[in-house]
Amino acid sequence: MIDAIPRDKTARPFRVLLAEAGAHVRECMEEMLQAQDFEVVNADDGFEVLCRLPEWRPDLLLIASELPRLSGTQVCSLIRQCPDFSSLPVILMGKEHSLLDQAQADMAGANGCLPLPFRMDEFRQALSVMSQSPAQRNETAA
Repeated sequence: MIDAIPRDKTARPFRVLLAEAGAHVRECMEEMLQAQDFEVVNADDGFEVLCRLPEWRPDLLLIASELPRLSGTQVCSLIRQCPDFSSLPVILMGKEHSLLDQAQADMAGANGCLPLPFRMDEFRQALSVMSQSPAQRNETAA
């Protein structure tokens, strides 16, 4: 279980909307998240993410930066303008550890940036940082 997300045993499972164009990568990530007791719904392009958000109301959007039709950064920018989803935690996934990926994630309003493929400990760390207050996040980054 991931310690960063306190959960009530009677509450619904933590929902993750996972957006990744590559079927194999998406399947591997889905298995990894389900092994942590997350409920996962997939999308393979940015437009599908926008269609699934209102119906599914996830607790977290885990989205690849490179997607067909609308990129992950475009989707993130769009949902930040929508009052219903402006506070939805978003982790943008890039191809590698790079300052460009992090800068694009910051400009789009993402809460975090992970390289693909990521390890579960990196995912836990990203969730831990997201669960902190903005002041704590700034202390962690310093």
